[in-house]
Amino acid sequence: MESQTVPKGQLWTGRILSGLSIAFLLFDGIGKFFLTSMPKEAMEAAAKLDYPMEVMPYIGTILLICTVLYAIPRTAFLGAVLLTGYLGGAVASHVRILNPLGSHILFPVYLGIFIWLGLYLRTPILRTFFPWKK
Repeated sequence: MESQTVPKGQLWTGRILSGLSIAFLLFDGIGKFFLTSMPKEAMEAAAKLDYPMEVMPYIGTILLICTVLYAIPRTAFLGAVLLTGYLGGAVASHVRILNPLGSHILFPVYLGIFIWLGLYLRTPILRTFFPWKK
Protein backbone atom coordinates (compact mmCIF):
# COMPACT_ATOMS: atom_id res chain seq x y z
CA MET A 1 0.00 0.00 0.00
CA GLU A 2 2.92 2.36 0.52
CA SER A 3 3.86 4.11 -2.68
CA GLN A 4 6.72 6.06 -4.16
CA THR A 5 4.30 8.97 -4.74
CA VAL A 6 4.41 9.82 -1.04
CA PRO A 7 7.03 12.45 -0.15
CA LYS A 8 9.91 10.89 1.74
CA GLY A 9 9.47 12.98 4.92
CA GLN A 10 5.76 12.24 5.03
CA LEU A 11 6.36 8.53 4.45
CA TRP A 12 8.89 8.31 7.27
CA THR A 13 6.74 10.36 9.64
CA GLY A 14 3.89 7.91 8.97
CA ARG A 15 6.17 4.94 9.49
CA ILE A 16 7.47 6.34 12.78
CA LEU A 17 3.97 7.07 14.10
CA SER A 18 2.82 3.60 13.06
CA GLY A 19 5.96 2.01 14.52
CA LEU A 20 5.50 3.71 17.89
CA SER A 21 1.86 2.62 17.96
CA ILE A 22 2.76 -0.95 17.04
CA ALA A 23 5.52 -1.10 19.67
CA PHE A 24 3.20 0.13 22.43
CA LEU A 25 0.36 -2.19 21.42
CA LEU A 26 2.65 -5.24 21.21
CA PHE A 27 4.04 -4.43 24.64
CA ASP A 28 0.52 -4.05 26.03
CA GLY A 29 -0.78 -7.20 24.35
CA ILE A 30 2.13 -9.36 25.50
CA GLY A 31 1.88 -7.86 28.99
CA LYS A 32 -1.65 -9.22 29.35
CA PHE A 33 -0.16 -12.72 29.44
CA PHE A 34 2.18 -11.88 32.34
CA LEU A 35 -0.02 -9.90 34.72
CA THR A 36 1.08 -11.87 37.77
CA SER A 37 4.72 -10.94 37.20
CA MET A 38 4.05 -7.23 36.64
CA PRO A 39 4.90 -4.51 39.18
CA LYS A 40 2.44 -4.00 42.03
CA GLU A 41 1.23 -0.65 40.60
CA ALA A 42 0.41 -2.23 37.24
CA MET A 43 -1.49 -5.06 38.96
CA GLU A 44 -3.52 -2.54 40.97
CA ALA A 45 -4.35 -0.53 37.84
CA ALA A 46 -5.47 -3.70 36.03
CA ALA A 47 -7.58 -4.77 39.02
CA LYS A 48 -9.36 -1.38 39.04
CA LEU A 49 -10.73 -2.14 35.56
CA ASP A 50 -12.58 -5.02 37.22
CA TYR A 51 -11.98 -7.56 34.45
CA PRO A 52 -11.33 -11.11 35.67
CA MET A 53 -7.62 -11.89 35.35
CA GLU A 54 -8.53 -15.12 33.51
CA VAL A 55 -9.80 -13.13 30.49
CA MET A 56 -6.71 -10.97 30.13
CA PRO A 57 -4.86 -13.47 27.87
CA TYR A 58 -7.90 -13.49 25.55
CA ILE A 59 -7.94 -9.70 25.44
CA GLY A 60 -4.18 -9.75 24.80
CA THR A 61 -4.64 -12.24 21.96
CA ILE A 62 -7.26 -10.03 20.31
CA LEU A 63 -4.98 -7.00 20.67
CA LEU A 64 -2.00 -8.85 19.22
CA ILE A 65 -3.99 -10.11 16.22
CA CYS A 66 -5.31 -6.61 15.47
CA THR A 67 -1.82 -5.13 15.87
CA VAL A 68 -0.24 -7.68 13.53
CA LEU A 69 -2.95 -6.94 10.96
CA TYR A 70 -2.10 -3.24 11.27
CA ALA A 71 1.64 -3.93 10.94
CA ILE A 72 1.23 -5.79 7.63
CA PRO A 73 0.88 -3.22 4.81
CA ARG A 74 -1.75 -5.22 2.87
CA THR A 75 -4.01 -5.52 5.93
CA ALA A 76 -3.13 -2.24 7.67
CA PHE A 77 -6.51 -0.63 6.99
CA LEU A 78 -8.40 -3.61 8.47
CA GLY A 79 -6.04 -3.59 11.45
CA ALA A 80 -6.63 0.14 11.99
CA VAL A 81 -10.41 -0.35 11.93
CA LEU A 82 -10.21 -3.25 14.41
CA LEU A 83 -7.82 -1.33 16.68
CA THR A 84 -10.21 1.61 16.65
CA GLY A 85 -12.91 -0.68 18.03
CA TYR A 86 -10.52 -2.11 20.61
CA LEU A 87 -9.45 1.37 21.73
CA GLY A 88 -13.09 2.45 21.95
CA GLY A 89 -13.59 -0.37 24.44
CA ALA A 90 -10.60 0.89 26.40
CA VAL A 91 -12.13 4.37 26.55
CA ALA A 92 -15.43 2.89 27.75
CA SER A 93 -13.64 0.85 30.43
CA HIS A 94 -11.90 3.94 31.80
CA VAL A 95 -15.07 6.04 31.69
CA ARG A 96 -16.96 3.31 33.56
CA ILE A 97 -14.62 3.50 36.56
CA LEU A 98 -14.26 7.29 36.37
CA ASN A 99 -10.52 7.42 35.66
CA PRO A 100 -8.92 10.83 35.00
CA LEU A 101 -9.77 12.31 31.60
CA GLY A 102 -6.39 13.38 30.20
CA SER A 103 -4.20 10.53 31.39
CA HIS A 104 -6.51 7.52 31.18
CA ILE A 105 -9.72 8.16 29.27
CA LEU A 106 -8.13 10.07 26.38
CA PHE A 107 -4.94 7.99 26.10
CA PRO A 108 -6.60 5.41 23.79
CA VAL A 109 -7.90 8.33 21.70
CA TYR A 110 -4.36 9.70 21.37
CA LEU A 111 -3.14 6.26 20.35
CA GLY A 112 -5.94 5.97 17.78
CA ILE A 113 -4.87 9.31 16.32
CA PHE A 114 -1.29 8.02 16.01
CA ILE A 115 -2.56 4.84 14.31
CA TRP A 116 -4.73 6.65 11.76
CA LEU A 117 -2.33 9.55 11.16
CA GLY A 118 0.52 7.11 10.57
CA LEU A 119 -1.59 5.17 8.08
CA TYR A 120 -2.86 8.36 6.43
CA LEU A 121 0.64 9.75 5.93
CA ARG A 122 2.07 6.58 4.39
CA THR A 123 -0.94 5.45 2.32
CA PRO A 124 -1.87 7.60 -0.69
CA ILE A 125 -5.16 5.77 -1.37
CA LEU A 126 -6.42 6.70 2.10
CA ARG A 127 -6.02 10.38 1.24
CA THR A 128 -8.49 9.99 -1.62
CA PHE A 129 -11.16 9.02 0.92
CA PHE A 130 -10.32 11.83 3.34
CA PRO A 131 -8.85 14.73 1.37
CA TRP A 132 -7.81 17.85 3.26
CA LYS A 133 -8.87 21.07 1.56
CA LYS A 134 -6.12 23.61 0.98
